[in-house]
Amino acid sequence: MSVKRKRYLSLRYKLLIPLMSLSAVMFVLGYFGAQNYLRDTIYEIMRDDTDDIRNYIEGCLDEDQLQALTSGSLGDDVSAGWPNGMTDPRFWNAADCLASVEDFNPRTEIYTYYQASNSGLVFGVDQWAILQPEDSYILGEEIVQDDDYEYLLKGLQEVTYYDELNYSEEDDTYFFAVTSPLRNSQGAVIGGLTIYLDASFAVESLQSLSDILAVLFVVVFMIVAAIVLSITRNVTAELIDLQNSAKRAANGDYAPISLNPENLDDEVSVLEEQFNLMLGKVRLREEKLQKQVEELKIQIDMDRRNKDVKEIVESEFFQDLKSRAATVRKQREQKS
Repeated sequence: MSVKRKRYLSLRYKLLIPLMSLSAVMFVLGYFGAQNYLRDTIYEIMRDDTDDIRNYIEGCLDEDQLQALTSGSLGDDVSAGWPNGMTDPRFWNAADCLASVEDFNPRTEIYTYYQASNSGLVFGVDQWAILQPEDSYILGEEIVQDDDYEYLLKGLQEVTYYDELNYSEEDDTYFFAVTSPLRNSQGAVIGGLTIYLDASFAVESLQSLSDILAVLFVVVFMIVAAIVLSITRNVTAELIDLQNSAKRAANGDYAPISLNPENLDDEVSVLEEQFNLMLGKVRLREEKLQKQVEELKIQIDMDRRNKDVKEIVESEFFQDLKSRAATVRKQREQKS
């Protein structure tokens, strides 16, 4: 009955495959972990920037005036066009406050909004009335209910950061956004403030850092792979020598082996010592067996020779020859 041989896989690859797989998983997790850390760090920086802007606006914006502006009559010459016809100084005071943010952070877009009598949200004052009048929202213009609308509603209750970066197809750029409530001197919410912070630099920085991380992780992975490959090669090389020595021993070559020339002992050196001890015992046992075989051959030859002699002596021919020899000897004695 033939024995089915198992599929062969070198010990080197048995060590290499799990080690490299584990290394690959660790590097992938490390890469995405570092990428998430960088993203969170950049997001935190942008949160700090928007918090600084909010604090600045709270210091320069008169919320009581803004409330009066959005709830009372306006000095607005509609025929002059927006915002040229706006003559109410309260509007321009608020616009000046928002536009002054440009002096220390030119990457922002800021506007206020409030809830109209029909419970819908409408635009208040924005910085564009001064910086880019053609892009300014008309005071009291209804806000279209889009993806931002939910955040605007939340912004009337508490400071709300957008979960993800906002992408503007018109400007082809990303924005980090936050909404927060505006309160009058009595602490009542009179509207909301929206700040868009240009996040293009953050996206570009994150992409650049991600590319650097990817290259760095690939280089480190290749170095680790080379080290692991070298280690497995050295370990398995000694075991391959042991395998070859076992084959030589099977063919009758019992010469001692030397696997580990290092000064420090390890498992391989212990295995080498035990293997050489086994080879010595096998060699002595074979020599003893060979000697016994030689002695047995000699004994067999002696027994065979004695048997042949006995067969000759007991044969009729030998007996007849012996009788004749005795007769001849007797006749010679009688003659003499």
